[in-house]
Amino acid sequence: MIHRHRVGRLEFRRVSELVYVRGRPKAILGWIDVGGMRAPLFFCDLDPAKLKKAGAGNSAKNTYYYDSVTVDPRYEELGPVEEDSSSEEDSSSEEDSSSREDSPSREDLPRR
Repeated sequence: MIHRHRVGRLEFRRVSELVYVRGRPKAILGWIDVGGMRAPLFFCDLDPAKLKKAGAGNSAKNTYYYDSVTVDPRYEELGPVEEDSSSEEDSSSEEDSSSREDSPSREDLPRR
């Protein structure tokens, strides 16, 4: 599959392998060698409507063009997560009470 690809602020043309996982198209962006076998490491979801088969005159019969820009998730900037302070306090008190209920007390532990 031939597509435009963005890594951070840099955009360029790239060739990636096209696979289908549970009927959904994905581009394989990176591979890893596991015991001498090649295994996909990073995937990028694709919009099936933007995949176009290469023209009939093309010698590569399984070549597709993707009419959009794919993004490498490894290089996307992560910003701070906005949290609501009131819901944070509520969830932490719920966590504390549930963890106390689920965790064994000293009396429940076996003695040596």
